[in-house]
Amino acid sequence: MVGKLTPDDIVTASTVPVVLGRSPYQTPNEKLRDAIASLEGNPPERIPQNQNMFWGDALEPVILTEACNRLPVSQTDFNIDHAIWHSDLPLAASLDGMCVGSGAVVKADPAKGIYTPNSRKGVTLSGLGALEAKNTSLAPEDEPADHRGPWQLQAQLMCSGFSWGAVCVLYRGSDLRIFLYEADDAMQREIKDAVHDFERRKRDIDWYPALTSADANVAWAKVDDGAMPLDLDKIDDADHWASVLINGKAEIKAIEAEIDIAEAHLKEMLGNHEEGEVNVDGGRYFIKWPMRKTRAQPAKTVAAKPESVVRQKTLTVKEVSK
Repeated sequence: MVGKLTPDDIVTASTVPVVLGRSPYQTPNEKLRDAIASLEGNPPERIPQNQNMFWGDALEPVILTEACNRLPVSQTDFNIDHAIWHSDLPLAASLDGMCVGSGAVVKADPAKGIYTPNSRKGVTLSGLGALEAKNTSLAPEDEPADHRGPWQLQAQLMCSGFSWGAVCVLYRGSDLRIFLYEADDAMQREIKDAVHDFERRKRDIDWYPALTSADANVAWAKVDDGAMPLDLDKIDDADHWASVLINGKAEIKAIEAEIDIAEAHLKEMLGNHEEGEVNVDGGRYFIKWPMRKTRAQPAKTVAAKPESVVRQKTLTVKEVSK
């Protein structure tokens, strides 16, 4: 592992699942925000290395070495210190490793941990192949999740010009699975379209449709102080979503009031007892009202903070007329 080699202002092989909306870790808008900020001279902060990241880096050569021992390959290289760029697209990739295939057709062999998710006939290991290593605590899969290598590998093949590659995943520290792929025209066309779309959105500052409320905060982080109030009645479905929001908030408020009343009655019943048991709908439940101890702490002087302005994370609703 030689660190990050690709830029932040374009789509890279590792962020292809993100811009395709197939990553649980980042949204397309977050990637777009980071790219725009990077162009403005404000690259995103690097996430400090945690235990998962450390062991992923440490085990990378172990994973790739064992994977290549199980495959008919030679001339392995696990220390690639440069990014590779697509010949036509603003797309870059970094490879964990590469090797030279013998030309043999390798078929799925679960006993050896070898899988060919996109081919029943097997994968021809002809010429140079790209290697991607992954380490996860999740249960083994017969096909890796979209964000765990297959789309990243296709982008790597696009940049390198290789005809095949392997996603090598170590599951729970004891089950190594090697997923072999050939270049997939349909997947690569989708990646190409996503790259062009990303570049257009970056140029026009055109955000992706928000996936969640938090994602909308990324896309629309600032208020235009000069903008007039918007007449939402003129926008399709605005009344529907406003109704869902208003009624949902009312239901939450009513449920919270019910919970408060229920807690008051149960606390009255428990009195100075710490816990009680009760049958509810066929289940047996403990209801506890324990003491909580907090450690003594010295007085603290809160450091001064500079003024900041950020957009509120939730919508405020106020009825103005009936």
